[in-house]
Amino acid sequence: MAPSTPFPAKHQDSYRGSKRSPSHILTSEIDPRLHQGPLSEKRFSIQAPLIVCLLVAAAFGFAIGHHFWYRSLDSTVVQSSDEQSWSIRLGTACAVLTKASLVGLIGIAAVQQIWLMLRMKAMTLGGIDGMFAIMHEPTAIFNRELLAHGKVLILFAAVSWVIPLLTIVTPATLSIRSVMSSSTNLAPVRTVNFTNSEEWATAEGAGMIRGPGTAISRLFTEVYASRRIIPQDPPSPNATYELDFWGPSYKCEDINDFIKTRNKPTWNISDSYPGSPYKTFRDAFFGELPDASKKSSKPSGILYQAAAPSYMNNVLLLHAGWDSGSSIVCQLYNTSYTLSISFINGDRSIIPLAIRYLEPAAWDHSAGRFSGLSGPDTVLPTFYVTHLLFSSLMVNIIRIGVSCSLSFDGEAKTIPLLQSSLPFCPEVARGASVCAYFQNPSACRNQSLSRAIEDLSRNFTISTMGYEFWEGSAMTTVPMTITFPQNQYSYQQSTLLITYGGGFAVAFLCLALGAFAVKRNGLISSTAFSTIMLTTRNPDLDDLAAGRWLGSTPLSNDIAKVRLRFGHVRDRDGDVHAGFGLDGTLVPIGGARSAN
Repeated sequence: MAPSTPFPAKHQDSYRGSKRSPSHILTSEIDPRLHQGPLSEKRFSIQAPLIVCLLVAAAFGFAIGHHFWYRSLDSTVVQSSDEQSWSIRLGTACAVLTKASLVGLIGIAAVQQIWLMLRMKAMTLGGIDGMFAIMHEPTAIFNRELLAHGKVLILFAAVSWVIPLLTIVTPATLSIRSVMSSSTNLAPVRTVNFTNSEEWATAEGAGMIRGPGTAISRLFTEVYASRRIIPQDPPSPNATYELDFWGPSYKCEDINDFIKTRNKPTWNISDSYPGSPYKTFRDAFFGELPDASKKSSKPSGILYQAAAPSYMNNVLLLHAGWDSGSSIVCQLYNTSYTLSISFINGDRSIIPLAIRYLEPAAWDHSAGRFSGLSGPDTVLPTFYVTHLLFSSLMVNIIRIGVSCSLSFDGEAKTIPLLQSSLPFCPEVARGASVCAYFQNPSACRNQSLSRAIEDLSRNFTISTMGYEFWEGSAMTTVPMTITFPQNQYSYQQSTLLITYGGGFAVAFLCLALGAFAVKRNGLISSTAFSTIMLTTRNPDLDDLAAGRWLGSTPLSNDIAKVRLRFGHVRDRDGDVHAGFGLDGTLVPIGGARSAN
């Protein structure tokens, strides 16, 4: 079998001898009939415009549906991981379908642009291959002829490659965020119950109270040693509620203010300290604390002294240093508490909203000892034990010697006082400043001995909410606001709308260029096989394809460099029709000039 050649035998010798391109081998005389315009019927089908309209409607529908779907989810609670997955999957499906619709529009417009370019300019067969391949084969962009003359078509291809980014950006506009939500419901919480004196006291014969019990003593020790309210197990890691209750606390005043506001004695004169009975409270105060009456500007050696006379009605008498202005009287009161209690990640904070002194505990030591035998309306054992606890902590004497040595009224008895914050208060610390004792002012809450004692008594009362023997009896129900983390959908609306808007803008630009190409072409074209078949009916192309019927790639250079164009051509029978032909053998449709 003879080897295949690109041209028939009648042209072989001239082609080999002259080294000319195939476009110059064919006849140079063009039939005048080729200038008469289109020779075939132009049909305008409604199918393509209908497809374009459907694709536009589909793209808008899926994009708008995507937007409204995500907006319906915005700030709503994620019920389950499955719901979350399907919500995002549905959004991704909308993005994919929107992308497919837009790419379809661009593809239709690009085809019209290809046929317009083929009518307007002659291109090599390799360049034409690049035009037909560029929409689905990115490597076609490296065709030099396409880069030089097909910039609009390259724009179409670039847009079709970028549009799929919609499927990455838009589904990601729906995310999950953790927000703190709250709900308010009635809930049981711990409170106090000072009518329940279980394990508060040790007793002696006939039910008399001998002293504080071990459980409440441990709690009191923890309060004054830690200088804070004892932590409590939260009803919920993040909760807020208000609590009202009543309980004991001390009200402390300067002795002069105390005397001015009292209209009657707060002690039993007939049961006063042995000796001449005190006629006034001032006499009783300075009788119990004789050093407090000294007016010397020099230290007496006493930094602190306190007394809790049994004949007085739950009163603590204190004097600090040698300053006569530091004479303090603390009276035990029944007090109303209104607290705002918050737990944040299990850590409690308490804000007093209102603390009101109701009535003083107007009964003496004898009434307190027998309070376990009396009714709760008379004397509460818990109040009496509270006064015993504070008396055991505070009743003491601290002396400082000339050599800066400290001495106490009983070493062991003084240890609790030194563990508390009271010696660091300015009234005490001033007298020891020369010897550098108690020089930590921040340890004294409220920077005042009076306020520190009041604060300590309130901390103790509030801490009894965690008293182990009240666990079942000290409960109440209050409105509680519980805050908890909750996963919610978060929709970045602007990102989705801008992304889709950009995609639609470039797609419609391409569609407008395609419509312009249709107007110039006068008909709607496609890249279907039938279109290629019908537009390549040309004897010159038959000769060019001789021996290469399988259409294998890549093309040989001699074939790839042949320049073709779409226009009016003549077949073997001399009939004129529209189709592809070798450059120089046809007349452009519409009478345009041939370009090389």
